[in-house]
Amino acid sequence: MRKIITFLLLTLVHVSIYSQERVLYDILKMSDVIQVSLEVENKPNGNFHLIKIDTLIVTDNEGRRPSDNFIHRIYRRANVLARYEIDKKKKYKNFNVKGVIKYFKPSVNKNSYFNLGKIKNLKKNINLMDKSITNKNPNILFSIVDSTTVEKVFPNYEYRTNDRDKYKRIDFKDYDLIYAYKADKKQDFVVAVNEELEPGYNILTLVDEKTGIGYKLIKLKRDMTPSEKKEITIELMIENENSITLIPFDFKNVEPRNF
Repeated sequence: MRKIITFLLLTLVHVSIYSQERVLYDILKMSDVIQVSLEVENKPNGNFHLIKIDTLIVTDNEGRRPSDNFIHRIYRRANVLARYEIDKKKKYKNFNVKGVIKYFKPSVNKNSYFNLGKIKNLKKNINLMDKSITNKNPNILFSIVDSTTVEKVFPNYEYRTNDRDKYKRIDFKDYDLIYAYKADKKQDFVVAVNEELEPGYNILTLVDEKTGIGYKLIKLKRDMTPSEKKEITIELMIENENSITLIPFDFKNVEPRNF
């Protein structure tokens, strides 16, 4: 049975001997899931110090890889998580955890931070990426879009929150902010809305399979007024070689904590 459970992991031990900056880990074992938490020691918890999992290989004491059902592939300010399914009937003594953490430090000086300002001053439905970025990578995209644009991409879109509910139409006009985005393996980026990486109380992500463009629909505040929507601020943090540090780690024979 697949379980998606979020935990605050407090006990972090062990240090990677393969990196100058130390990676901390915690492994938690539930009935049929193990959860791996990784973070960088003494990293400031802010929008200009971000980490994500670049590569991760987990093997059990017999050298087998468990099936993953969740891995953080986005940048986060604190710890990043991965969850793997295990056979709850088997006894697992320990695990090996090996991989690379990508540490992203965006800044104006490194040409990886762009403050676009308030939405009221931004044009909609055009690529707002700086030309210094798109000249080298024309595939990368960020655009503030209106509800009619999304409706054309996803006509007659219906959804339901669980198997018992009926499918229902979505009103794209209900959202306070909609943006289109596209990154690639060579270059990723992070969007901060009103200085928050995970803004709002309701977020819907849709992906156009034909173009690979994602659409993020966000409700920032209940009953947000038109004047408040115009004051929304947007910041882009875009990867480049000068702003990225790759931190490898290799933890062997790690005994997980039982939950």
